[in-house]
Amino acid sequence: MSLASHEPVPHPLLINGTILYVGGSGPGNFSKIQDAIDNASEGDIVFVYSGFYEENIRITTSIQLIGAGNSTTIIDGGMSDAVVSISADDTIIQGFTIQNAKDDINSAGVEITIADNVYIVENIIQNNRGLGIFLQGPDTSAVKIMRNTIRNNSYGVYLFDSPQTLVLANDISNNGEGVYVVGSYASALVNNTIANKGLGIHLESTYNVVIFGNWVVNNANGVYAFNSSEISFSNNTIGWNSWYGLWTKDCNDNMINGNTIVNNIDVGLFLESSFDTTVVNNLIWDNDNGIYLKDSAGNIIQKNNLRNDKVNGCFVAHTLIHRRNIWEMNYWERARLLPYPVLGYIKLEKITISWINIDWAPLQQPPQSSTIKKLANEGSIFYVGGNGPNNYSSIQTAINAAHSNDTIYVFNGTYYETVLINKSLKLIGENKTTTILEGNGTRDIITIFADYVAVIDFGIQNGHFNILVNHSSYVNITENDIGSGLHGVSVQNDCHFITISKNTFLENVYGLRIFSSTDVTISSNNFFSFKINTFYFGTALAHGRHHWYNNYWEEPRYLPYLIHGKIRLGNFSLMWFNIDWSPRASPY
Repeated sequence: MSLASHEPVPHPLLINGTILYVGGSGPGNFSKIQDAIDNASEGDIVFVYSGFYEENIRITTSIQLIGAGNSTTIIDGGMSDAVVSISADDTIIQGFTIQNAKDDINSAGVEITIADNVYIVENIIQNNRGLGIFLQGPDTSAVKIMRNTIRNNSYGVYLFDSPQTLVLANDISNNGEGVYVVGSYASALVNNTIANKGLGIHLESTYNVVIFGNWVVNNANGVYAFNSSEISFSNNTIGWNSWYGLWTKDCNDNMINGNTIVNNIDVGLFLESSFDTTVVNNLIWDNDNGIYLKDSAGNIIQKNNLRNDKVNGCFVAHTLIHRRNIWEMNYWERARLLPYPVLGYIKLEKITISWINIDWAPLQQPPQSSTIKKLANEGSIFYVGGNGPNNYSSIQTAINAAHSNDTIYVFNGTYYETVLINKSLKLIGENKTTTILEGNGTRDIITIFADYVAVIDFGIQNGHFNILVNHSSYVNITENDIGSGLHGVSVQNDCHFITISKNTFLENVYGLRIFSSTDVTISSNNFFSFKINTFYFGTALAHGRHHWYNNYWEEPRYLPYLIHGKIRLGNFSLMWFNIDWSPRASPY
């Protein structure tokens, strides 16, 4: 399934059919949902007013079933069979809480069999002791499961032999297991939040599946793929899971690209009996073990950024064939001037042999990969300035109206306002030389208090703090002119994985200030400050862990450049140093 093929959520009430009403006080309204469905014809709409409906719904005609609101319109299965069963093409169900299916692993909140092109949109599917959503193939395909909250079920979503399914922008949390994809080829899981008691994502006996932009965190285990091929794992955050991050077994021809795999207690990426996998441009940090290969061969591990607690890369094999993998151009914690050995073992029947693979050309600086999570393509765009009929005149008003994953696009002009970003979004200016945020020397200009924020292409000037990032992670500040402030950018109070790149810091008193935060990446910036270009301070050794490369420091530099900091441990203060190993000889 191509990412470009994602369809918008259909708006209800667009089909030219009859509208039947359930609940409410109208003279001809039905009191039961099933009675209205039984009286509906193909293309009709059944609209259900807020209320509690203890029913088991069966849909065998193509209709739209629309609830008044997903927190107030409740279909309760009474622990008897599936709550909603669908066996009709082109059906939409939207705006309900669906709960309490039969206490049976074969029963579901929503069950779809023998139906194509069904939309399950903006529902709460909860407290089903079997399955939250269950698709039964092979005669079910092209189902869209979009923007639902799926929680407290034994299994959140189970796709069985149901191809071309799209699971998009759902919150799948606090289930026993998250998403199971068995068979169900040519499907896609995109921009979901997946945090469950057991496994986050399970793929089995499938192919041509896209796993893109998901937040797979705080599960017992992250992602497991078995006997599958042509799977694309890209731009996911897989972290803070209790055992492994991503494990493939008996797989081949998969692509693992541009993921952030961090803080998994055991292994970040584990390839077992897997062949011809491409592992490229991933950030693999702070796992016990970074990349572990077992009985795998023909894999390419290239341009990854590795920094882990025990081992960055290792392998074990039980035949001489399995020793053959290619490691090239990876960044191994710091700049490496010599080829980097990857240690492993070959365990034959009567002897164990130590072996090495070699990364002959390790990188001198981290690869150009962003740790910011990709925001959903389906988010809305809000316009500020310009002459559009519905454009906002104030940036803050547009932010207040936006939802997570939306984009605020600001046309050229000078904006005299204080901006607070408290939700995940992109703030993009038309041109940094003509789209100006002006602080008049008296106020903070942009304050970021949210994860997954991007600020791109502005001129930001004359503020107390031009940009203040507070208690946030995965923030990207890129291609801005940041000038004439007391502080150009301040990152403070337990921020993580902030990326500051391709900006010009001009005539600030202090260019960049980092306080009690970790893993800030500062790359390809120009620094021209009055007093101090950069400094950092912390109260733990981790607060001295930042990543500097390819910046221009006021004048041409041909040797590594020291960045000074201070770490206070109790009553002791330690001078600390980071190093930009490859400073620029000319401005970016």
